[in-house]
Amino acid sequence: MRIGRFNNDINYPHIDFERKTTQATLALDGYAGDWRWSAYYSHGEAEANFDTPGFILREAWANAIDSVIDPSTGRPVCRVSLANPAVHCVPINVFGEGAPSQEAIDYVTGTPQQRARTTLDVFGASLRGEPWELPAGPVSVAFGVEGRREAIDQRVGELDAAKAFRSFNFSAMKGSFNVKEAFGEVLVPLVRDVPGLNNLALSAAARISDYNTTGSIWSWKLGFTNEFVDGFRGRIARSRDIRSANLGELFTTTTTGWSYVTDPTNNQTVYALSNGGGNPGLRPETADTLTAGLSWSPRAVEGLDLSVDYFNIDIKDVITTIGLQDILNRCAAGNAELCSRVERDAGGNITRIVSTYTNLSQYKTDGVDLEASYRRDARLFGVPGRLRLRTLATWVNSLSTDDGVKRMEYVGSQGYAFGLGVPKWRAVSSIAFDSDAFSLNARARYLSAGDYDRNQNIVNNRIGSYVYYDVGGAYRLGGEGRVELYASANNVFNKKAPIAATFSPYYDVMGAYYTAGVRVKF
Repeated sequence: MRIGRFNNDINYPHIDFERKTTQATLALDGYAGDWRWSAYYSHGEAEANFDTPGFILREAWANAIDSVIDPSTGRPVCRVSLANPAVHCVPINVFGEGAPSQEAIDYVTGTPQQRARTTLDVFGASLRGEPWELPAGPVSVAFGVEGRREAIDQRVGELDAAKAFRSFNFSAMKGSFNVKEAFGEVLVPLVRDVPGLNNLALSAAARISDYNTTGSIWSWKLGFTNEFVDGFRGRIARSRDIRSANLGELFTTTTTGWSYVTDPTNNQTVYALSNGGGNPGLRPETADTLTAGLSWSPRAVEGLDLSVDYFNIDIKDVITTIGLQDILNRCAAGNAELCSRVERDAGGNITRIVSTYTNLSQYKTDGVDLEASYRRDARLFGVPGRLRLRTLATWVNSLSTDDGVKRMEYVGSQGYAFGLGVPKWRAVSSIAFDSDAFSLNARARYLSAGDYDRNQNIVNNRIGSYVYYDVGGAYRLGGEGRVELYASANNVFNKKAPIAATFSPYYDVMGAYYTAGVRVKF
């Protein structure tokens, strides 16, 4: 016979979280002839202290749950204490809610602890000016140097260090990196006041970054902008962008978790142990990015702005953690490196999956951003003010990763919270009225239909389209509006999130929620 319990009467954890941030910055600027110079230095520290009481201790739980009747007293006793009375153990009764004694609860639970300090030192100096004059206008240039050092010292409690908790342990982390950079930028007006080329300009920039962890790497950008006719503008840019691994991606020590996954070898669902963490050997990401767009502000309709932008991004050596299911799927497709991250017992059953940060061969995405906005003077309830309407939308054609063996598409995999999935369409439309006396606003958020995870064979995989509605308002007291009463309601119809979307970045998992408050200006 099998039994199960939620353990809400044993360990209902809560979080005691303290965050402190301090920063000091010194900045200077001035002029040397026609050139403007600036220099700055900044030092910042952030402390994050966690205490999360109520987590179950692995060894204590195993001892306490293995209770028997002491033949000499007829009372429950831990088997380990019966064999060795020197071992302190409190037997726990798990039959029925409220059955565990407080003494047993105190014995089987503990408090994961973390004390972390992150420091950031940044300096920079630059020189900018307009050294040349062309027929279309002055040429603007800027160049300079920058430097940055980031460091973290994250310590954990003794129990966390010993990995004493069953489901969660904080991990220690310590490390630092620094980067030195030099850059230059130029803006060149090419043609002005010519039919079809009202204001054609070229912009270019280059930067070299020297990381003490990975060496030197270049980034650059080349772009053109133009106003074809009054109010109708175009832009196109090509760039090589870089991103080096951050402190967490480099130095996070082993993390532990448990997740349900489907084993592709037998199509069985298993509850698998997973270990994550940092990877000091990560290479910087390099991205080839193409963007092109048009914007139109017709003079015949004052306040109307329309824009459309195409993006195409191709990242090499993308720094990411691969979802547990993706590791299994890519292994099944023949990726030997990822197969080395899956451990099995003699019977072929999954015992552990390692999901530390890694460099994937390729990450590609392309799509279109759309925006339409309209502003005009209006009156509401006889009060003059400003009416604003705005819609933002994103259409994603493709978002895929390639590990050199298998390409996986993620558009529509929008329910899997720890993956890369995105909806095909996302849109936000809002209408707002603002005046000196009050303001009102309403918003609709749209997500197109998709799947929980298109790369898994799940029976109830489909997620329908979603629309959330939000409203808000504020009322100002006094002649200068020094006191403001405000309130808002998000997801006013309490639309429930899809099953298993607890950590999703797209769905409201809290349901309807309300805020209200008072702002006072002094």
